[in-house]
Amino acid sequence: MEAGPSKPSRTASASKKNGQKKSYHSQEALDKQAHSISAATSLPRALERSAPAAMADVKLPKSVAGIKDKKLKSKLTHQHLSQKRAAESARLANEYLNTAAPGEGAGMIETEGELERTFKVTQAQIKDNVGIDTAKKGFELKLDGGKQGVGLGPYRCDYTRNGRHLVIGGRKGHLAAFDWQTGKLSCEIQVRETVRDVKWLHNSSFFAAAQKKYVYIYDDAGIEIHKLKNHTDVNRLEFLPYHFLLASVGATGYLKYQDTSTGTLISQHRTGLGNCNTMTQNPLTAVLHLGHSNGTVTLWTPNLSTPAVKLLAHRGPVSGISIDARNGGRDMATCGMDGTIKVWDTRMLGKGPRREWQARRPASDLQYSQRGLLGVAWGPHVSVYDTNAALGNAPPGPYITQGFPRAEPLQVKFCPFEDVLGVGHANGFTSLLAPGAGEPNFDSAELDPFESRTARREREVHQLLDKIAPELISVDSSILGSVRVAETNVSAAEQERILAEMARRNPNAVARSADGRAYSQLSRIERMQLDDPHADPMGQDAEFVAGTGSLADKVAAHDTAPKKEKNRMRGKNKALSRYLRKKRENVVDPNRIAVKAKMERMRKEQQDARKRQAAAGRAEDSSSALDMFNKRS
Repeated sequence: MEAGPSKPSRTASASKKNGQKKSYHSQEALDKQAHSISAATSLPRALERSAPAAMADVKLPKSVAGIKDKKLKSKLTHQHLSQKRAAESARLANEYLNTAAPGEGAGMIETEGELERTFKVTQAQIKDNVGIDTAKKGFELKLDGGKQGVGLGPYRCDYTRNGRHLVIGGRKGHLAAFDWQTGKLSCEIQVRETVRDVKWLHNSSFFAAAQKKYVYIYDDAGIEIHKLKNHTDVNRLEFLPYHFLLASVGATGYLKYQDTSTGTLISQHRTGLGNCNTMTQNPLTAVLHLGHSNGTVTLWTPNLSTPAVKLLAHRGPVSGISIDARNGGRDMATCGMDGTIKVWDTRMLGKGPRREWQARRPASDLQYSQRGLLGVAWGPHVSVYDTNAALGNAPPGPYITQGFPRAEPLQVKFCPFEDVLGVGHANGFTSLLAPGAGEPNFDSAELDPFESRTARREREVHQLLDKIAPELISVDSSILGSVRVAETNVSAAEQERILAEMARRNPNAVARSADGRAYSQLSRIERMQLDDPHADPMGQDAEFVAGTGSLADKVAAHDTAPKKEKNRMRGKNKALSRYLRKKRENVVDPNRIAVKAKMERMRKEQQDARKRQAAAGRAEDSSSALDMFNKRS
């Protein structure tokens, strides 16, 4: 800490007032005094890093050092200095918060001897050795009907993304949403029909329930908001928070995407593999993973009508899929009715599973935690495996095991940012303590478990402004940020080379037309032209068609052929048209807007043509008294 020049003594100040000469200490003595003060005192480490550094000590990048404008250079220098300080603060925070030793999990159960096993530790022993607030997070909701013995289960559950709220849904129509940490109940309703799955939407204000025939959306007060008639016989629901898409799959074998912000049905894909009971999403790429009854696992995106990846994973129906969000979502765990549990590397699916073992009973569900623990429900038990341990051919030993007699678990769900594992079973819901499962450090700018009502509303507005288009969902994340070739001023040969390189890197990319339109926006003839340039769009072989030529010439000849105008039957069914118009009033449909613009353009062209004919004095060749009854085109 550098000391400034010392103040003049009282004698010197007094002599100044009297007009006498100043008497200061010598410069050598002042320097010696400043050096002694700076050597004896020092700022704390935290204050040293927050204190402003000298501009001469900052090493600027070349792009900033070459700027001649002093004001701009000073501003960029301050920004560069702030970034350096923020990076150093983040490194120190990571160093202080992550106190686990190398090779050890943060907050895991540690054994005292080699013969002691963690799976023998019961929930009662864990509660006795943790804090009071943590012990309260392990609870059980008995919803088996009591003495009457008429239960409402089995139950399915879902946590919000910040881990604060919980919603449970019983098979026989019981729905409840509440803040599980404080015990505050938001709503509890009985829909009086089958409930197959429940899912929170973008926050704790709305949740969706897949009921007997349709999917319904409720608010936090239990009031029905929407009824999605396009989603029928749904078994599983998934919500993509960054795209505001609600995905569903069920007995019909159709995968459907619904935009919850605009109410538009984005796309629906026919899987062709029958009834589907298993679905999960990759939280980093938003790709949906479906497990089918024939043992295959398929990966889907909204802009592809066929699966991006198709994998034969098990010799029986797939009962559970989960994605590990660490390391770019590379690890995928699956379980099937053949009794095997397999861990796959999504980068090398063709080389087989990275690890597999045989369970004592076929697993009904599994899920990864934020720290890499794998929870598996098999028979009347729930086991948690530590996948961070070294790989081997032998089956891994369980980290924690809990039994559920006379109530087989249906679903396991780890709570975000908490060491809690939720289990939905036939007799209700149970919250188990799983030390080391949750991520202790959360980003309040992304997800905040302690946000207020005002912060939640502000976050919802920011999410809507930052909503990602469904067309950007792809298995290959490297496609994002690439240059669009149609808008660059490069030669045709360079465009072909870039397109070939992109096709080689991403063979499952969506085909586009020459003007840049997506595959889903093209007509049937244009899609045929992209799929097979040598095919005939009229359903005939090219060699038997009169007049050989390219496919584009035949399509143009087909479009210019005279077409018979259809009878529009105006004035029919006015009540139905009025009802449909009111129903579509608040729905923003891009296709509908494009059709309306096209109709307006055609109507204007027809009016201009009539005006030109009237100005030229042209009359029709034949006139009759019945011309007044002709319909206007």
